[in-house]
Amino acid sequence: MAVRSSDAISRPPALGLITVLLVLAGFALWFIAHNALRYTSYNAVTYDDFWPRRFGLIPHILGGMAAILAGPIQLWLGLTGRIGALHRALGRIYVASIAVASTGAFYLALTIDPKYFAYAAGLFGLACAWVLTTSMALLAIRRRAVEQHREWMLRSYVLTFAFVTFRLVERALLQWKVAPAMEVDSVMAFACWSFPLLFA
Repeated sequence: MAVRSSDAISRPPALGLITVLLVLAGFALWFIAHNALRYTSYNAVTYDDFWPRRFGLIPHILGGMAAILAGPIQLWLGLTGRIGALHRALGRIYVASIAVASTGAFYLALTIDPKYFAYAAGLFGLACAWVLTTSMALLAIRRRAVEQHREWMLRSYVLTFAFVTFRLVERALLQWKVAPAMEVDSVMAFACWSFPLLFA
C-alpha cells in the first residue's frame, strides 16, 4: 500500500537528525553563555576593544543569537516536513536576524585595524557568504523550489554556526599551542566557515 505524503510527514524523524540538532543546540547555548552574554554588561571594561565599535557589535550579537537559536528549530521543521505557520514565522525571524547581524558583521570587519588584514578579510568573506546563502534560500522558497530552499538553508545555518566553530577550534589550537593567538585567529577567520561550507 502506498504511503500518503501526509502520513510520511507525520512520522517521527530519524534518531540521527534529533541527535545532530541537539548537539548543535548545545554548542550554540555554550557559545552564547561563554561569548555573547558577557556583553549584557554595557560598559567600556566589558567591551574592551569593541567599545568604540559597540554599535556594530550589539546588532551583530543580537541578530546572531536570534538566528543561531531559531536555526535548529527551523531545520527540524523543514527536514521533517512541518512547514506550516510556525516554520514560516520563524523563517522570517531568521532572515531578519541575519539581515541585522550581517550589517553589524560588515561594519566590524571593515573597522578592524589594518594590521589584521587577513583576519578582517576572513570575517568579511564570512559575512558575504552568510548574506548570499540566506538570500538564495529566500529566493528559492519564493519560487517554490523547496529542495533548493532546504539546501541553501542548510548552508546558511552552517554559516550562522561558523563563529561557534571558530571558538571551539580556536580554544583547542591555543591549548595545544599550535601558533600564536593572532595567527590562529587569522586562520580560523577563513577556516570556521569555508571548510564547513564545503562539507555541507
